[in-house]
Amino acid sequence: MDEVSRRNALFDPFGQLRDRDAEQAYQVSQMDRTRRRFRCVSAITGAGYLGGVYADATQISGEGLVLIVSARVLVGFFAASMFCSTLPRVTSLGWLGYSAMAYMSALMLSESFELHLKAATLLPDEMPISVFAVVLFYLTLPPKLWQSMVPGVLGAACYLAVLALGTNAPAGHVANTIISFALANGFGFFFAKLFGEARRGEFLALAELRRRAETDSLTGICNRRRLLELAHREFGAAKRYGHPCAVLMLDIDHFKQVNDRHGHAVGDAILVELARRCEDALREVDLFGRMGGEEFVMVMPHCGRQQAVAAAERLRRTVAERPFAGPASALGVTVSIGVAEVAPETASLDTLLQAADQALYEAKAEGRNRVCAFSCGGPAPKSDTGS
Repeated sequence: MDEVSRRNALFDPFGQLRDRDAEQAYQVSQMDRTRRRFRCVSAITGAGYLGGVYADATQISGEGLVLIVSARVLVGFFAASMFCSTLPRVTSLGWLGYSAMAYMSALMLSESFELHLKAATLLPDEMPISVFAVVLFYLTLPPKLWQSMVPGVLGAACYLAVLALGTNAPAGHVANTIISFALANGFGFFFAKLFGEARRGEFLALAELRRRAETDSLTGICNRRRLLELAHREFGAAKRYGHPCAVLMLDIDHFKQVNDRHGHAVGDAILVELARRCEDALREVDLFGRMGGEEFVMVMPHCGRQQAVAAAERLRRTVAERPFAGPASALGVTVSIGVAEVAPETASLDTLLQAADQALYEAKAEGRNRVCAFSCGGPAPKSDTGS
């Protein structure tokens, strides 16, 4: 696939990711940057547009001045609304985009209205400020590119209609203004799309690097580093708030013999299938990862010893009762599981993992294909023999 085809497969015509979930994740990741850009634009343009009252007073008087000042105040209100939309408590992707769209529309309509009131004093070579406003709003990179394009194009059309039909501007000036707005919208759209695609490409690349750094390359589940990172968080919450939490340590029985007899490719396939079965049997809130080799760990928040033992027994049966595909015939595979629960005496996650490892050792010593539980700080390990 060439570069153009790859980009077309990745981005839609507006520079957004075709994968809606990935696009949503990107927008959430950019929320703070978008807020800062919108805050800066609304403050500067709003203040500048309100400051234009001084120039109005030198060109218009009477009722016309009152009307144009009222229009500028209304635009200032929209600028304030856009500024408020950047506050974290009221910010949402939809609110940010639509507030920018409303502000830009108000600014373009106000410019058209001001042009109508100043028709008699219009300078032949005067360049409308709205041309720069169009480019500026494209470059704020709103959540959706069309939120800049719609008011930019329609606002330009409204301004040009007033210029051509409501003033005595010469044809040359009208033509130059049409070209200016066309360039503003064209270049604005092009660069906003280009910048948007570049930012999204960077986001996807970083997400992929993060995924590779946190995922076991063979099974696709959490690797040791990521699992321990998440497990520390759950252990801390369990100790802080006093809710139950259990750890299951699982090891495939006689896995070295499988590799020696059938080859590492078969062993890898068994690891992948085992990980899939375990993921299907666990809850969404449970953490599951590969510690290394044929050893896996499950962290089960809000789960006491009895529930953890039942879950471990369910996992054991899921593995033992369904043979795995082999090169010539189905292979029977079993696992041993050690269970440990957080207790008031549990000093650290390492202590909890050591207790689960000790329980796993007991399961191996008692014949494998079984579950053994150990309560940290409690009595000696107790074995629960599997069928």
